[in-house]
Amino acid sequence: MTTVLHYLPRWLPTTEQFVDQLLRHSAARPVVAVRRGVVDLEAFPREPIVRLDRRLRLVPASQERRAVAASLALAIRRYRADVLHVHFGYEVEGVVGAARRAGVPLVVSVHGNDVTSSASRDNPALRYALAEADAVIVPSEFLADHARAAGARTTRVLPSGVDLSQLRPIPFPEGDPQVVFVGRLVEKKGLDVLARAWPTVAAQHPAARLLVLGAGPVPPPEGAEVWSPEPTRRAEQVHEALARAWLVVTPSRTAADGDSESLLLVNLEAQAVGRAVLSTRHGGIASAVSDKTAVLVPEADADALAAALSALLGEPERLRAMGAAGPAVAARFDAALCARRVDDLYAELLA
Repeated sequence: MTTVLHYLPRWLPTTEQFVDQLLRHSAARPVVAVRRGVVDLEAFPREPIVRLDRRLRLVPASQERRAVAASLALAIRRYRADVLHVHFGYEVEGVVGAARRAGVPLVVSVHGNDVTSSASRDNPALRYALAEADAVIVPSEFLADHARAAGARTTRVLPSGVDLSQLRPIPFPEGDPQVVFVGRLVEKKGLDVLARAWPTVAAQHPAARLLVLGAGPVPPPEGAEVWSPEPTRRAEQVHEALARAWLVVTPSRTAADGDSESLLLVNLEAQAVGRAVLSTRHGGIASAVSDKTAVLVPEADADALAAALSALLGEPERLRAMGAAGPAVAARFDAALCARRVDDLYAELLA
């Protein structure tokens, strides 16, 4: 059996649950190594976990790269790993040296801000790792362009998946119209755009309600019902929110630092359970929806968002039809299928 050492900043923030999906569905034996420590272990139980933060605590900053390389190479040998798979471009110092010392292929997965932000474009360690990697995995063609601009020689578009065994179609809800937003409350999610659009929607549809499931520094739209995410209940909370939705709104936009959406998994979750999506022509969003399941408006355009949202809420039968077409789109992104594609890449590199 192939063994893969997966290296990432932390195991594992709930916003990065797609990494857990890969490890759970991959046929390879996973070993996790982390640079900054462990969070949400109850939500994502995993062992073994190699804690580099404990080893590096006493290492001078000038020696960290070499210490990371030596520690990862030691872990590769200890667990007899066949591949080093680095997730995110934030902690890549020493990964090339580790792979070379251990004589294994290096795979780097980038997911968004780690290659789209202005800070990433100025990161020489990232450019070196992407240029030297045997393969760079990206979730969309949009991000492939950014990865190549950041130095990647070989990119593979292998989208992250969602667990369709846990996401079954839900009957369309009765009662007043409900709009649901699920995601971090950060700049790129476009909550400020939704906040400007919602008063127009509410004026045209006084019975409509807005539910926001998420946390972060950006305030939710005034009047929204807000659910705080619980790491151990994320899947349950998302299911409960989507069950109430007439449609799911994801008004993402480019943040000031260049942070952009690479794919947007919540749109896949919405389609998987049979909900229409209202999103934006931004980043890699279009690659994970279809014109039968989603309406896309220009990013950062509150008037266009309000007009589309108001129109859709006035057409519940259209929303039902859009939702019914969703599972077929989501099926292309089943986590088990996506993991097999990554396994095929491992096999190719080891052949």
